[in-house]
Amino acid sequence: SRSDLVGEKQWYQRRVRGGQHDNTTRLFDRMQDITAWKEKLEQTITDTDVEIALLTNHKERAETALQNMNNPFEVAQENLATRSIRVAIDLVEDEVSQELNKEVEVINGIKDKLKQKVNEAFQQVCALQDAYNAMCDDLADKMHCLDVDQQCHSLTNQSANIGFHQNSSRIAKDIVMPDAWDSHSNYNTQRANSEIRASTALREVINNTIEQTANDLEAQRLRTEYAFRKRIHEVQMAKDELEWQQSNTKREIDVLMDDIRGLKQAITDKNKPLEVAETRSENRTYRPRVELCRDVPHDGLINEKNELQKTVSSLVDKHNTAEDALNQLKQTLNRIEEDIAV
Repeated sequence: SRSDLVGEKQWYQRRVRGGQHDNTTRLFDRMQDITAWKEKLEQTITDTDVEIALLTNHKERAETALQNMNNPFEVAQENLATRSIRVAIDLVEDEVSQELNKEVEVINGIKDKLKQKVNEAFQQVCALQDAYNAMCDDLADKMHCLDVDQQCHSLTNQSANIGFHQNSSRIAKDIVMPDAWDSHSNYNTQRANSEIRASTALREVINNTIEQTANDLEAQRLRTEYAFRKRIHEVQMAKDELEWQQSNTKREIDVLMDDIRGLKQAITDKNKPLEVAETRSENRTYRPRVELCRDVPHDGLINEKNELQKTVSSLVDKHNTAEDALNQLKQTLNRIEEDIAV
């Protein structure tokens, strides 16, 4: 009957309106889900971007600290090279050399640690950037999807841009299920947060490494400086002692040279009396006949001559001994002056 047809028509109309309303609601709910992920992605992207900037700053600080190792390394190497030209007894493996070699070792160790942290920071920045790019791509897709669903949500029976589309309900071959869709964004954000946590921990390690290596270098610098001061004091004391010995030796040489001059003069002074005694003895040998008597003057002249010769011989021995002592003192003085020059 006609009333049955009208009722059936109204039932179908209510069913169509209900189906359209349900899908409009579903589209709204879907947009809410997309918007929630969009906001989470935006926040995580911002956090990741901030962390990239922070870690990059720490990486640059580590690079600067590494660069700053060049100067102390060159200074230590130059000090070692300079001290290698020491000569004779002063070319010794002393405490200064040991501390300088230790300083070179410490600096090389610091450089290795800082290089490692720079490399780790570079790798972590790359990991953060990869996570950042993945979220940006995900966000771009979410924005595009949200735009599509907003357009679909706004469509009504009165919209101008509606029409029939052949096979519009087809299922694309690369379509994903809701769980996979949700897992994709969840993976991207969790991955980014994991990299942020790793980056935060690495920044702390870099801070500690920079601080610890600076402390290690300063401690070694102080040890090296102390060894230098101690060695300089020791060398100065040795130099003062040598200069004191030099002064004393010069005074002894001067005194001994005066003695030698006195001995030479004493020997010279004995020549004339000896000549007189010998001349007297010689002349008295020409006394005639019985007058050539071994009288008191004869024996006295012989005794005088013998005494003078003994005296001269003793003076010559003393002179030779003094000359030997003088030569030894001059050799000692030469050694002292060589040590002072070194």
